[in-house]
Amino acid sequence: MLRLRLAPTLALLAACGSDPAEEGTFASVPCTPERADPYPDGIPYVGIHAEPGNSDVISCTTATSFGEHWRALEGLGLTQPNTFSPDGQTTYATTTNPDAEGCRLHALDVETGETRWCQTADPTIVQGAVEVDAAGDLYFTEDGSIVSMSAEGTPRWRTPMTDSEGEVDAPWGLHFTPGGHVATVTASGVVYLLDRADGSVLDALSIPDEWGFVGPAAMEIDFDLSDFLPEEVVEDIDTVWGETTDDGAADGFLSFLGSSFFCDNTAAVSARGDIYVIGGGPDENTGALVQILVEGTDEEPRLAPGWHTPTHAGSATSPSISRGDRWVVISDGASSDTFLDPDAVDARVKVMDIEACDANTDADPDPSVCGVAYEEPLERGPMMGAPAILDDGVVVFYELSLDWTAGPDARDMVALGPDGVIWEVSLPDDMDWTSVITVTDNHLIGTASRVELSDESLFTLNFPTVTEDSLVILDREDGSLVWSATIPDDSSATVTIGPDGELYVGVMGLLSLLAIDDRPDLGLVRFSPLPAE
Repeated sequence: MLRLRLAPTLALLAACGSDPAEEGTFASVPCTPERADPYPDGIPYVGIHAEPGNSDVISCTTATSFGEHWRALEGLGLTQPNTFSPDGQTTYATTTNPDAEGCRLHALDVETGETRWCQTADPTIVQGAVEVDAAGDLYFTEDGSIVSMSAEGTPRWRTPMTDSEGEVDAPWGLHFTPGGHVATVTASGVVYLLDRADGSVLDALSIPDEWGFVGPAAMEIDFDLSDFLPEEVVEDIDTVWGETTDDGAADGFLSFLGSSFFCDNTAAVSARGDIYVIGGGPDENTGALVQILVEGTDEEPRLAPGWHTPTHAGSATSPSISRGDRWVVISDGASSDTFLDPDAVDARVKVMDIEACDANTDADPDPSVCGVAYEEPLERGPMMGAPAILDDGVVVFYELSLDWTAGPDARDMVALGPDGVIWEVSLPDDMDWTSVITVTDNHLIGTASRVELSDESLFTLNFPTVTEDSLVILDREDGSLVWSATIPDDSSATVTIGPDGELYVGVMGLLSLLAIDDRPDLGLVRFSPLPAE
């Protein structure tokens, strides 16, 4: 195993991206991987976790230095990644907005960052990204529905989602299937296939009804949460989302501790069209990764149960499938105990061999159960973002805990293969990796923050005083630091890549929102490649 302690300081490397005017003109480093229909070919970032399998892997070589090109959507927060039109000239983003009537769906000019058009939407739109098909039509989740619009923002259709009892249900993101359909899973665990042309429901399958599974145990708080949060944090919440009710604030915070939903992650869609969902399981303390088979024809698809893998209940990560459909990885163990009794938490990254499980040659002899092929305990508790997985089954994940008790030598980034840990690294300057990892042919790209702590806390959450935040690029082979640049604030959304090799950082300021002396900076920042020296 390769173990690195990265010595160069981020402060020194940050100067590489500080002033593009001094560095010369921006360059183009094309990043146009092949994309299968119905996605637009040549667009590197097409949805949450980069592509329908959620692998977070993009097949292109990225530049080694960048300059800040523009900032847009300032004052509005992004929790999910921006995506692109088929010609790569427009980028779409969903945002928060403290103004109840303000825009939350945005179409921006890629070159200038100027708004082409924007629309008011329900605040729930920020929970998902916009996906775009080869025709340029948009698809996203909002207010218990799947919605489609034209590239100009003209409504095409809206399909409400319901649970198995017919009650309004909330979809968690969406992806396109190889058959050309829209796939989603709802908070109650109902998997849907919709027709892209008109939004009609082609088939649906309830995981709780099919398997008899139940949602995870959740913490219940019967008090005004704002009484226990620092005044600065309450004010920041209002700045980002607008004035919230006590119930709304409590619901959001409880979801952060351990959601009571059956499912709260985007489903993954394999190259052959099968759907993978992580959510509830046989009991409140046991969750499951579930495989849903898509049978029948493209015109008349049918959802059918496949195998499942038991997990520790609770997850903040979507399933991630390697390209070629050999491996699927999850991380489990996120629950109320994460904050109330962290010593009792058993959180792990787990990888399943899809081929072996389909053939029932995996570790579990039961054909309905898929055994874990290899796994790695998490040292700081449950993950806050999905691990990335490469074609050969190598998983790249990060360690982070909001108690901030890990020392400067604790591992921040880990590469795990079928034979165990390949390498692990600690970031310099006591920085912590804070975003989902974007993997290219040569780099690992994301954001990192150095946190100074205050004296205030809630459960095991320690509130920061201030944070210092960076866009960070590591070498894919060994995790060594390649480049970094200062960003306005930390990012909750994945760093995305555009067709010209530019990087987009959706700034949410979650850590600054929790900080006593920091106010959250919001918006979307574009970094463009600089010419090679």
